[in-house]
Amino acid sequence: MEGLTAGSSDPTPAGGRKTRWGSVRTIAGRELWAFLDLLALAGFVVAQPLLDVLGKSPDFLLFRQADAHDIVALAMAITLLPPLALWALEVVVGVAGRRPRQAAHVVLVAGLLGLLGLEATKKLTPLRGPVLALAGAAVAVAGGLLYVRLPAVRLWLRFLYPAPIVFLLAFLLLSPAAELLRPPPVAAATPPVTAARTVRAGPIVMLLMDEFPLKTLLDHRGRIDQRLYPNLAKLATASSWYRNATATIGMTGWALPSLLTGRYPTENRLPIASQFPDNLFTLLGNSYHYKMHVFEGMSQLCPPATCPDAKRSSGGAALGGGDAGSGGGLRGVLRDSATVFSQIVSTRDADQDPTATLEEATVDAAGPDAAADPQGRAQIVRGYKRGVNFQRFLTAIRPARHPEQRAMYFVHVLMPHQPWHYLPSGARYPERTLGEGRFSKAGRWVQEPWPVQTIHQRHMLQAAVADRMVGDLVEQLRRAGLYDRSLLIVTADHGMAFTPGESGRASVSDATAPDVLWVPLFIKRPGQRRGAVNDVNWEHVDLVPTIADIEGLRVPWKLDGVSWADPKARARERTEKWFDSRPGLRHTFAGPANQAIVLRGTTDTLLRPQDGYLGWFEFGPYADLVGRKVADLEPGPPAGTAKVVGLDEYRHVDPASGTVPAQVGGRLTKLAAGVPARPPVVAAINGVVGGVSETFASPGGTPPTWFTAMIPDSLMHKGDNHLQLFLLDSAGGGQRLRPLTPTG
Repeated sequence: MEGLTAGSSDPTPAGGRKTRWGSVRTIAGRELWAFLDLLALAGFVVAQPLLDVLGKSPDFLLFRQADAHDIVALAMAITLLPPLALWALEVVVGVAGRRPRQAAHVVLVAGLLGLLGLEATKKLTPLRGPVLALAGAAVAVAGGLLYVRLPAVRLWLRFLYPAPIVFLLAFLLLSPAAELLRPPPVAAATPPVTAARTVRAGPIVMLLMDEFPLKTLLDHRGRIDQRLYPNLAKLATASSWYRNATATIGMTGWALPSLLTGRYPTENRLPIASQFPDNLFTLLGNSYHYKMHVFEGMSQLCPPATCPDAKRSSGGAALGGGDAGSGGGLRGVLRDSATVFSQIVSTRDADQDPTATLEEATVDAAGPDAAADPQGRAQIVRGYKRGVNFQRFLTAIRPARHPEQRAMYFVHVLMPHQPWHYLPSGARYPERTLGEGRFSKAGRWVQEPWPVQTIHQRHMLQAAVADRMVGDLVEQLRRAGLYDRSLLIVTADHGMAFTPGESGRASVSDATAPDVLWVPLFIKRPGQRRGAVNDVNWEHVDLVPTIADIEGLRVPWKLDGVSWADPKARARERTEKWFDSRPGLRHTFAGPANQAIVLRGTTDTLLRPQDGYLGWFEFGPYADLVGRKVADLEPGPPAGTAKVVGLDEYRHVDPASGTVPAQVGGRLTKLAAGVPARPPVVAAINGVVGGVSETFASPGGTPPTWFTAMIPDSLMHKGDNHLQLFLLDSAGGGQRLRPLTPTG
């Protein structure tokens, strides 16, 4: 293996004596060529695929609050750290001698070639699992032998030395993510100084929620159901409820700029200040000198110089405290980039394709704080996707230092946005993986009704957490002495439909328009104490002009929206609703007819709020059974066996931990003769029926033997909880419970 990493000739002079300088040159040259070998190969194995994914997915960086310095540092780290780490390992091995050092170099080169072969094979062939690993190992062995035996291979490798720099420059200069590095264009003209003097003193407070249809809140009479959502119902009695408010587009990355600029979405641009320099944040912070407390989780519409809280807002800490600063910035993108790379080199396909855009990913790996308060309410609000910390937002709201102080408090939280993991009590539950695929593909629900319906129930359960956040915000404003003086806005960027076979929100049809377009919108003016209901034709482009009129601001850019500060004004004559499936692709939907559907509500048609906490779980065609004791129901003969996901969790329940196994799910595995197709499955906990599931087929095409039901955490206790499963036999007009034997 002599000469494998030597990059210079023997420096021994004609007299036969090596000079000290010649020895240094030899060692330096050998180290340089060894490092460049590793740099080139790591460039193809690590830097190119990872920078390609991140470059095509600027949202990955954006949602982790990475600024320009973080992005450049990330790209440099991806390009340089892996080869530096491998080279350092060689140096350590080299302490034992030159031959072990050369052997280590060959092993590392072969390993990198093997990973490169694995990545290429994975992309070009259907091979997965052990076979793919063997293919990578074969490439590693063959590549290592060729590297050792053929000088031409080592020479070829040297021609690739510039490649990592090319990959780095392509990412920083040419990729879509490069937009995040560009300075913002010149904003619209600043209003004159005299205009700022006429602005009302006091804070603007805005809580923006996500994936929140207005129908979720309403009963069959079109009123906010105070039994389920008491804080929003109370807010409606002291604010203006714009009952006909609709979103302009169904994807957050496009909806936020439209909402905060007052312009319809016409171009596919990133939700960042360099793309939208004229927005509510820049207007308030730069032109009118508001003190900005902006907590963005899915955009960077407020420049860091204007909104220093924007980057610090990331993190997964619970409402009760904890480390909130580890979710974003350089540390966050480095950690999550490592996860993406592990998916790239995995021998199996990831649940989410790492080579696809990472926009609006829905995996939420964070959880709530483990502690519960004295009332049994778990401290919650952790892990809003992309890491906005609601507690940090609340603590930013403090008493004003002087009466004339103007401030903007803004937070965007992904509640009740998927994934659905929270119960009305504040406890969290682990989600069950059921079937062989997801129940939503490319944003469209599967045709099977029950899994979509039970997801709708879980959405409503999680909406109770959103309601509690509203209560916490109002309480904090009162505590700081700001509530009466504040302009308070609570709304959502878009809704969500739960119709089997239809798109959730991206592609809206006549059937889903009432769920996707209509969102909650409450505006409490300073000093307002009485509620009002307005049915004006509000569209979310109207937010900026309405705020401007209420606050006495002048907006120096052209607006598409109109002001509804005076609800009696006929600011928009048309009754139709405009909604874009993507920027520039507009659809028109009927206004009054769809609003009438919205006002029919869902709370007391899907749930039974009159029954208190148990009413959240009285869901589906057999809701009457929920809450009844198993001993009071007619027994039947054994029905077979069922495999339960997470069966052991019911034997070790600790409600005080903040996590309970409230979702019961699994598959019928062996049934007695004569059991009808698609039998209902009854789930009981500690002798009381907690939920009833219909059976359904998985997206993978299996027979309809899967089941899932939500059961109340109020029926569980610390320690071992007795889970029972039954098939519901309705033959002959009665209802018999036929026992199923649960297996894990």
